[in-house]
Amino acid sequence: MRSEHLKFYILKLLLGGRYSGYGLMKAIERETGFWRPSTGSLYPLLSRMREEGLIAEVEGSEGRRWEITPKGQELYTKATEAKRKLFQDMREAVLVFAKAFGREDLELLAERLGRWEERRDDLGGLALLFLELHDALWSLPPLTPQAKREAAAILKRARDELRALGERLAPQKETGRR
Repeated sequence: MRSEHLKFYILKLLLGGRYSGYGLMKAIERETGFWRPSTGSLYPLLSRMREEGLIAEVEGSEGRRWEITPKGQELYTKATEAKRKLFQDMREAVLVFAKAFGREDLELLAERLGRWEERRDDLGGLALLFLELHDALWSLPPLTPQAKREAAAILKRARDELRALGERLAPQKETGRR
Protein backbone atom coordinates (compact mmCIF):
# COMPACT_ATOMS: atom_id res chain seq x y z
CA MET A 1 0.00 0.00 0.00
CA ARG A 2 1.34 3.40 -0.90
CA SER A 3 2.78 5.54 1.85
CA GLU A 4 0.49 8.45 0.93
CA HIS A 5 -2.60 6.26 1.37
CA LEU A 6 -1.36 5.21 4.79
CA LYS A 7 -0.61 8.84 5.70
CA PHE A 8 -4.17 9.93 5.00
CA TYR A 9 -5.61 6.87 6.70
CA ILE A 10 -3.64 7.76 9.83
CA LEU A 11 -4.84 11.37 9.68
CA LYS A 12 -8.45 10.19 9.29
CA LEU A 13 -8.17 7.94 12.33
CA LEU A 14 -6.49 10.63 14.42
CA LEU A 15 -9.34 13.02 13.66
CA GLY A 16 -11.39 10.71 15.87
CA GLY A 17 -8.95 10.54 18.77
CA ARG A 18 -5.52 9.53 19.96
CA TYR A 19 -3.92 6.21 19.05
CA SER A 20 -0.76 4.32 19.78
CA GLY A 21 1.15 3.00 16.78
CA TYR A 22 -0.14 -0.49 17.49
CA GLY A 23 -3.65 0.92 17.92
CA LEU A 24 -3.41 2.50 14.47
CA MET A 25 -2.37 -0.83 12.93
CA LYS A 26 -5.26 -2.64 14.61
CA ALA A 27 -7.80 0.05 13.67
CA ILE A 28 -6.77 -0.09 10.01
CA GLU A 29 -6.96 -3.88 10.03
CA ARG A 30 -10.37 -3.79 11.72
CA GLU A 31 -11.79 -1.20 9.28
CA THR A 32 -10.41 -2.72 6.07
CA GLY A 33 -10.83 -6.33 7.10
CA PHE A 34 -7.60 -7.32 5.36
CA TRP A 35 -4.81 -4.76 5.59
CA ARG A 36 -2.55 -4.35 8.57
CA PRO A 37 0.38 -2.04 7.90
CA SER A 38 3.73 -3.48 8.90
CA THR A 39 5.72 -1.87 11.67
CA GLY A 40 8.44 -1.23 9.06
CA SER A 41 6.07 0.98 7.07
CA LEU A 42 4.06 2.51 9.90
CA TYR A 43 6.65 3.71 12.42
CA PRO A 44 9.00 5.45 9.95
CA LEU A 45 5.95 7.17 8.43
CA LEU A 46 4.77 8.30 11.87
CA SER A 47 8.22 9.80 12.47
CA ARG A 48 8.12 11.65 9.12
CA MET A 49 4.62 12.90 9.82
CA ARG A 50 5.78 14.21 13.20
CA GLU A 51 8.74 15.97 11.51
CA GLU A 52 6.29 17.52 9.00
CA GLY A 53 4.18 18.80 11.90
CA LEU A 54 1.12 16.76 10.90
CA ILE A 55 0.94 14.73 14.12
CA ALA A 56 2.36 14.97 17.63
CA GLU A 57 3.22 12.34 20.18
CA VAL A 58 1.73 13.00 23.60
CA GLU A 59 2.05 11.29 26.95
CA GLY A 60 -1.21 10.50 28.68
CA SER A 61 -2.71 8.21 31.28
CA GLU A 62 -2.77 5.39 28.68
CA GLY A 63 0.87 5.92 27.68
CA ARG A 64 2.29 7.50 24.54
CA ARG A 65 -0.26 8.29 21.85
CA TRP A 66 -0.35 10.10 18.53
CA GLU A 67 -2.70 13.01 17.89
CA ILE A 68 -3.39 15.12 14.82
CA THR A 69 -2.15 18.72 14.76
CA PRO A 70 -3.92 21.71 13.19
CA LYS A 71 -1.51 21.38 10.24
CA GLY A 72 -2.53 17.72 9.86
CA GLN A 73 -6.20 18.67 10.01
CA GLU A 74 -5.64 21.30 7.31
CA LEU A 75 -3.87 18.78 5.06
CA TYR A 76 -6.66 16.24 5.52
CA THR A 77 -9.27 18.90 4.67
CA LYS A 78 -7.38 19.80 1.47
CA ALA A 79 -7.12 16.12 0.53
CA THR A 80 -10.85 15.72 1.11
CA GLU A 81 -11.51 18.59 -1.30
CA ALA A 82 -9.17 16.99 -3.88
CA LYS A 83 -11.11 13.73 -3.46
CA ARG A 84 -14.36 15.57 -4.09
CA LYS A 85 -12.95 17.08 -7.27
CA LEU A 86 -11.64 13.69 -8.43
CA PHE A 87 -15.06 12.08 -7.97
CA GLN A 88 -16.72 14.96 -9.82
CA ASP A 89 -14.25 14.58 -12.71
CA MET A 90 -14.85 10.81 -12.80
CA ARG A 91 -18.60 11.31 -12.86
CA GLU A 92 -18.37 13.79 -15.71
CA ALA A 93 -16.02 11.53 -17.71
CA VAL A 94 -18.38 8.55 -17.32
CA LEU A 95 -21.35 10.71 -18.32
CA VAL A 96 -19.61 11.96 -21.49
CA PHE A 97 -18.62 8.38 -22.39
CA ALA A 98 -22.18 7.16 -21.75
CA LYS A 99 -23.70 9.89 -23.92
CA ALA A 100 -21.14 9.37 -26.71
CA PHE A 101 -21.75 5.63 -26.89
CA GLY A 102 -25.46 5.51 -26.03
CA ARG A 103 -24.98 3.67 -22.74
CA GLU A 104 -27.97 4.48 -20.54
CA ASP A 105 -26.67 2.09 -17.88
CA LEU A 106 -23.51 4.19 -17.57
CA GLU A 107 -25.59 7.38 -17.39
CA LEU A 108 -27.27 5.88 -14.32
CA LEU A 109 -23.84 5.01 -12.90
CA ALA A 110 -22.69 8.59 -13.44
CA GLU A 111 -25.79 9.82 -11.59
CA ARG A 112 -24.97 7.53 -8.68
CA LEU A 113 -21.35 8.69 -8.61
CA GLY A 114 -22.76 12.15 -8.00
CA ARG A 115 -24.24 10.89 -4.73
CA TRP A 116 -20.93 9.82 -3.18
CA GLU A 117 -20.94 12.90 -0.96
CA GLU A 118 -24.21 11.81 0.68
CA ARG A 119 -22.63 10.19 3.67
CA ARG A 120 -24.82 7.46 5.12
CA ASP A 121 -23.13 6.16 8.26
CA ASP A 122 -26.37 4.38 9.15
CA LEU A 123 -25.88 2.01 6.21
CA GLY A 124 -22.64 0.66 7.68
CA GLY A 125 -21.84 -2.79 6.29
CA LEU A 126 -24.86 -2.75 3.96
CA ALA A 127 -22.88 -1.03 1.23
CA LEU A 128 -20.41 -3.91 1.30
CA LEU A 129 -23.27 -6.37 1.07
CA PHE A 130 -24.56 -4.46 -1.95
CA LEU A 131 -21.14 -4.80 -3.61
CA GLU A 132 -21.17 -8.52 -2.82
CA LEU A 133 -24.57 -8.75 -4.51
CA HIS A 134 -23.09 -7.02 -7.55
CA ASP A 135 -20.13 -9.42 -7.56
CA ALA A 136 -22.44 -12.42 -7.25
CA LEU A 137 -24.39 -11.24 -10.29
CA TRP A 138 -21.27 -10.64 -12.37
CA SER A 139 -19.76 -13.99 -11.37
CA LEU A 140 -22.67 -15.91 -12.92
CA PRO A 141 -21.80 -17.85 -16.07
CA PRO A 142 -23.46 -16.71 -19.32
CA LEU A 143 -27.20 -16.76 -18.66
CA THR A 144 -29.79 -18.69 -20.55
CA PRO A 145 -33.11 -16.87 -21.01
CA GLN A 146 -34.56 -18.91 -18.11
CA ALA A 147 -31.60 -18.16 -15.81
CA LYS A 148 -31.85 -14.47 -16.73
CA ARG A 149 -35.52 -14.46 -15.71
CA GLU A 150 -34.61 -16.15 -12.39
CA ALA A 151 -31.86 -13.62 -11.68
CA ALA A 152 -34.22 -10.75 -12.55
CA ALA A 153 -36.88 -12.17 -10.22
CA ILE A 154 -34.38 -12.38 -7.34
CA LEU A 155 -33.24 -8.79 -7.88
CA LYS A 156 -36.80 -7.49 -8.24
CA ARG A 157 -37.81 -9.18 -4.96
CA ALA A 158 -34.91 -7.51 -3.18
CA ARG A 159 -35.79 -4.14 -4.76
CA ASP A 160 -39.46 -4.48 -3.86
CA GLU A 161 -38.71 -5.48 -0.26
CA LEU A 162 -36.37 -2.50 0.17
CA ARG A 163 -39.00 -0.15 -1.26
CA ALA A 164 -41.59 -1.62 1.13
CA LEU A 165 -39.17 -1.09 4.03
CA GLY A 166 -38.73 2.51 2.90
CA GLU A 167 -42.47 3.03 2.88
CA ARG A 168 -42.78 1.54 6.38
CA LEU A 169 -39.98 3.77 7.67
CA ALA A 170 -41.22 6.93 5.91
CA PRO A 171 -43.70 7.88 8.68
CA GLN A 172 -40.90 7.52 11.22
CA LYS A 173 -38.67 9.79 9.16
CA GLU A 174 -41.38 12.47 8.95
CA THR A 175 -41.91 12.51 12.72
CA GLY A 176 -38.19 12.33 13.47
CA ARG A 177 -38.32 8.87 15.03
CA ARG A 178 -35.94 6.06 14.10
